[in-house]
Amino acid sequence: YEGLGNGYEDRQVSVVVPGGDTIIANTYYATHIDASLKPFHWYKEHVLRGAREHVLPDEYIAAIEAVHAIDDPDMDNHAAELSIYSS
Repeated sequence: YEGLGNGYEDRQVSVVVPGGDTIIANTYYATHIDASLKPFHWYKEHVLRGAREHVLPDEYIAAIEAVHAIDDPDMDNHAAELSIYSS
């Protein structure tokens, strides 16, 4: 798992799912946050697509959309990341 033990730790959390049931989910959380760092546009796109696919609340999706993202200077990496959406 990318980053686990190196800036990220795992944690189990309780999540209420549609229908009202509570499940336990595994998550990874950042242990060192640098607020000056911004995500690349392709990363933000991954997060937005996942949020929409899982029908997260509109206000949560709007909060993700409001996050300032920056260009990845490695255009090959940018293209490779977004290529998973091409069919």
